[in-house]
Amino acid sequence: MNNKFLWLVRRELWESRSAWLAPLAVGGVWVASVLLGVINGSIAINGLSPAHLARLHERLTPDNLDGIASLALTFIGATFLVLVAATQFFYAIDSLYGERRDRSVLFWKSMPVSDRETVLSKFVFATLVMPVVAALVALATQVVVFAILSPRVAAIDGVLPHLWSPAVWGGSLLLTAYGILVFALWYLPLVGWYLLVSAWVPRSPLMFATLPPLALMLAERIVFGTHYTTAVVMGRLMTLGPAFGGRHDGTDVGLVIDNEHLQIPRTLVDAMRPLHFLGSPEVWAGVVLGVALVVAAIYVRRTRDEAA
Repeated sequence: MNNKFLWLVRRELWESRSAWLAPLAVGGVWVASVLLGVINGSIAINGLSPAHLARLHERLTPDNLDGIASLALTFIGATFLVLVAATQFFYAIDSLYGERRDRSVLFWKSMPVSDRETVLSKFVFATLVMPVVAALVALATQVVVFAILSPRVAAIDGVLPHLWSPAVWGGSLLLTAYGILVFALWYLPLVGWYLLVSAWVPRSPLMFATLPPLALMLAERIVFGTHYTTAVVMGRLMTLGPAFGGRHDGTDVGLVIDNEHLQIPRTLVDAMRPLHFLGSPEVWAGVVLGVALVVAAIYVRRTRDEAA
């Protein structure tokens, strides 16, 4: 990767402040909420306070304690994943359209930077840099949140070492790295579509990005009475496909926490299915489609010179 391309990626980081401001805001909300919860004594896990969990002490095996810490880390990280999906959409949909709207495309086309490098820098920023930045902020948030919780849970015998267990944190880091890979591959066709729309439409890229899929879903429903398009689109938007075990959406991980039962997976790393995910035709069909859409976005930017 040459210095010019790295400079283009850094340019996106400088100009797209939402890529790091949004995760920082979410991290701030997490820290403030947990701090207030500790002060007010309202911290709970699935409705059970630390006092309730202490009364279940005889059921809290080491694996259970590791599982509780792992679930807490995963839940914090998942909020940042949802955030990335939203900020990625708004970034990609405006990244090339915005250049034409403010006519800065004329300046950038006068520079010794190709259309291919420009579009690919935005693609790499959306699919890799934004998730990595969010993951780093999520990691910092997890450390601060656990530091705030430590004095609170120290009263429960044997819990604190599990809160800072190297195995728990190592599993969380592995899960995060896997999530970044899954996120990049699974949402690649969506990012490609957003970039193509952003490079092509004369106005209202948000409308042009959402209306064609909605029209296809509605037309299929009216004409054929089926909903295959809806299943494909919503499956790509709302799930992570075959990345995790259990049900197709990966939510069935064997978690039960209530006043009578305490069944907790030791780590969600066990739910990862990397070979199944990387061997899925659904994943690679999306990758091929996404690459084709990015190539189309490069072509459109190269042949379209006028400002929006």
